[in-house]
Amino acid sequence: MTIADLIAQAGLPNDADIKPTLPELTWHVTTPLKRAGITTIGELRARSDAELLDIPQFGERRLDMLKAVLQQREAQ
Repeated sequence: MTIADLIAQAGLPNDADIKPTLPELTWHVTTPLKRAGITTIGELRARSDAELLDIPQFGERRLDMLKAVLQQREAQ
């Protein structure tokens, strides 16, 4: 499942900032996103998994962490 799919299923608003909306994320995930100019849920939703993996210091493990947090949100 893609990040966009998980965000949609969790019902997160596009204009929400990532960090306060998903406080479970560590700085290991949020810092590379911030450096890439991705600070809101909508900006995150607009990127494909492949585009996220192209961000320096954001690899498969961090993508998996992000997906895990979003899946937990979906289950709530």
